[in-house]
Amino acid sequence: MTHTAKAAPAAYDSELRFQLLVQSVKDYAILLLDPHGRVTSWNEGAERIKGYTADDILGRSFETFYPREAVESGFPAYELEVAAREGRFEDENWRVRKDGSRFWANVVITALRDANGKLVGYAKVTRDLTDRRAAEEQARQLAAKEAAHRESQRREQELERLNIRLREANGELHAALAEAEAARKAAERATSAVSAAYRDLDQFAYVASHDLKAPLRGIANLAQWIQDDLAGQLAGDSSEHLALLQGRVHRMEALIDGILAYSRAGRHASAPEPVDTGELLAESIELIAPPANVTVRVADNMPTMMAERIPLQQVFMNLIANAIKYSGKATDHPEVDIGWRDTGDAFEFSVRDNGPGISPEFHQRIWRIFQTLAARDKIEGTGVGLALVQKIVESRGGQVALESAPGRGATFCFTWPKKKLQGATA
Repeated sequence: MTHTAKAAPAAYDSELRFQLLVQSVKDYAILLLDPHGRVTSWNEGAERIKGYTADDILGRSFETFYPREAVESGFPAYELEVAAREGRFEDENWRVRKDGSRFWANVVITALRDANGKLVGYAKVTRDLTDRRAAEEQARQLAAKEAAHRESQRREQELERLNIRLREANGELHAALAEAEAARKAAERATSAVSAAYRDLDQFAYVASHDLKAPLRGIANLAQWIQDDLAGQLAGDSSEHLALLQGRVHRMEALIDGILAYSRAGRHASAPEPVDTGELLAESIELIAPPANVTVRVADNMPTMMAERIPLQQVFMNLIANAIKYSGKATDHPEVDIGWRDTGDAFEFSVRDNGPGISPEFHQRIWRIFQTLAARDKIEGTGVGLALVQKIVESRGGQVALESAPGRGATFCFTWPKKKLQGATA
C-alpha cells in the first residue's frame, strides 16, 4: 500500500468525525449553501433554532429564514455578494423560524473556494441571541427607568426649590404690598394735612392781610389829615418825616400784598391757554406805566405759547418793574430790553437792564424772600418780587437765572416749558 492510499482513509475518517461534530452541535445553526444560496447541509442546532428538519429545508433557498421586508429589499443576496467579495460577512438582525416567529440572530457567512479559487459555496453559522437581546433591552429599560426616576427626583427637588422661592417671593410681595398700602395711606394723610395746611395758610393770609391793612389805612389817613390840616405850617424836617411815614405805610401795604401773593404762588393753577407773549408784554408795560425817561424794548416776533396767562404776566411785570426801579437809580435814561429764544422743550425769556449791576456773590441771595441789596429808604421795595418770580417759574417746571456784574447792568432769565398749542399738528 502506498503512502497516498494510506492517507485517503485517514482523511475520510477525519472529515467524517468533523461532520459528526457539526451535526451534534445544538447551540449553533451550522449549514452549507451552494453558490446560489440553496441549503445543502443541516445540523441539529439549525433544526432547534430554526424549527426546520433536514427534509424540510435541504435544497431550498436560505432566504426562507429572512423576514419578507429583508427579502424584498434584496438583503440576503447582498450578504452573499459581500461574503464572495471579501470572504466573510457578519450581521445581527431579525430572522424567521418555521412557525413564523422571529428571533434575533448573529449570522456569519464565509465563502468556500476550492484549490483553484473557484467559489463552491458558503458556510453559514447562526446563533440565537434573542434571550441576550431581551436581557440587554431589559437592562436598557431598567437603566432608562432609573434615569427617569433620578430625573423625576431631580425635577421634584427643583420644583420644591422653586416652590420655596415662590413662597418667599410671595411673602416679599405681600410685605411690599403692605408697605405700599401703608405708604399710600400715609401719602393720603400727608396730602390731606397739606391741603388743610394750605387752607389754613390761605385763611391766615387773608385775615392777616385784612387785619394788618386796616390799621395801616388808619395811619395813612391820619398822616394825610395832618398834612391837610397843617398845610404850609410844617417845618422842613416835619414835612419830610410825614412824607417818610406815608411812604413806609405804602411799603407796608405792598409788603402785605406781596406776602399774600407769594403764599399763593404755584398752588392755584389755572388752565393753560394760547398766549401771545407780545400782546401780553404790551399789556403789562401799559399797566406798569413806566416814566417818560424809561425805554422798554420788546423783541420782534415774540412767540405764542400755551401757558397760564396770569402767572406768566406776574413774572414779566415783576421783572420789568424791578429793572425799571433799579436802573432809574443808576441812570437818567433807564433802558429795558426783553428778548426770547426757543430751547427746544421750552421758551427762554430775558429781561435786560442798564442798571448798576449785581456782584456775583449776591446772585443767589437776591432770590430769597425779603432780600434787597439797597436800603429800603433809598430804593422802595419789599424783597418779595424776585422770590415770587422764582416760585411761580419753578412751580411750572421752569428755571430762573441771573447774568450780571457791577457797572454792567443785569439780565434776568427764566424758562417756561412748552405745552402743545390747541389745534396744532404733530
